[in-house]
Amino acid sequence: MWHEYHGNIHLHTTHSDGTGTFDEVIDAARAAGLDFVYATDHNVLVRSQEEGYRRGVLTLVGQEVHDVHRVPQRNHLLCLGVRQDVSHLAPSPQSLIDGVRRQDGLSFLAHPVEEYTALMPQHYSWEDWNVSGYTGVEIWNYMCGFRGFITSRLRALLVALFPHRFTVGPVPDMLRKWDELTQSRAVVAIGGTDAHAWRFRMGPLERCFLPYLHCLRALNTHILAERPFLGANGELDASAEPVQHDHQLLLSALQAGHCWVGYDLVAPSRGFRFQAWQLPDGELPPANGAPHAIMGDTLEVPTPGRRTCFRVQVPRLAEIRLLRNGRTVARQVGRELFHQDPAPGVYRVEVWLERWGKSRGWIFSNPIYVRR
Repeated sequence: MWHEYHGNIHLHTTHSDGTGTFDEVIDAARAAGLDFVYATDHNVLVRSQEEGYRRGVLTLVGQEVHDVHRVPQRNHLLCLGVRQDVSHLAPSPQSLIDGVRRQDGLSFLAHPVEEYTALMPQHYSWEDWNVSGYTGVEIWNYMCGFRGFITSRLRALLVALFPHRFTVGPVPDMLRKWDELTQSRAVVAIGGTDAHAWRFRMGPLERCFLPYLHCLRALNTHILAERPFLGANGELDASAEPVQHDHQLLLSALQAGHCWVGYDLVAPSRGFRFQAWQLPDGELPPANGAPHAIMGDTLEVPTPGRRTCFRVQVPRLAEIRLLRNGRTVARQVGRELFHQDPAPGVYRVEVWLERWGKSRGWIFSNPIYVRR
């Protein structure tokens, strides 16, 4: 039995360049109904001051590390689960990734592919693609995703006032890059809001762009944990400290790719499932049987006479797309999709939903890998 939790990864507070305190972030997380938040302030680690269960929210601290002396700025890395500051390793991205691994932490390339315009030329993409050993990539950075829409001052004002009407999903080049990376190894996808709650002034108008509450209601990472969080219901195990126990469950789920990115501002994505069985040709999976794999897992190519049967379930009517190696192989409008396939490949799911006048990316799953 899997236990679902959802939370917000990649946000900034007054410990770096965010405008809100941890208490303000936790207020927003409680209002958004989140189970956890994972703050990642720039080049600083404030675990001892801020980490713990706070008003029912599992509050965790990592860091976003980059080389402050590099011009132009590139290669930002989200470092989760580290116990000691690793920012001194920033000049060498490979050394930084290795340093995170030595602490049994997870590393994700932050906003690795960004769009930019003449009005907003500055970007913080990832450039050193020769690195290895990182856990995954941030396929959707919510804040950076708006940069490509700012082509004039009027558009900038409209984006600031009505951000939900612009974004439709991850940057397409980012999805293509992720599909390329997963051909050689498992690369876990997460979503990050990069929330700062910056305030801008345009003449007489002052606006907080992407306040914490908006961000924490918008883009979240949902995980499937093997065991329940101890702090989720107040039942504490005498042999385990709840924060450490639940933190490890979260890290394990992320490392395994047992997670998906949900644009929950469109609609709550709780209840989504992507599973696979290997069965004789034509046989459907049992209604309540345990799957042979869930997102993030790997299956061997089925033997002759058998196929991999995929089942996708979504919590409301939507357009479900099953992709193999980045190309759509099955499409269904409904709440469930079945597809049988004998071919090897990297299978992942996208779910699209009509909202605010256009189709928007709602759910992006991690893959099920069918390898030789």
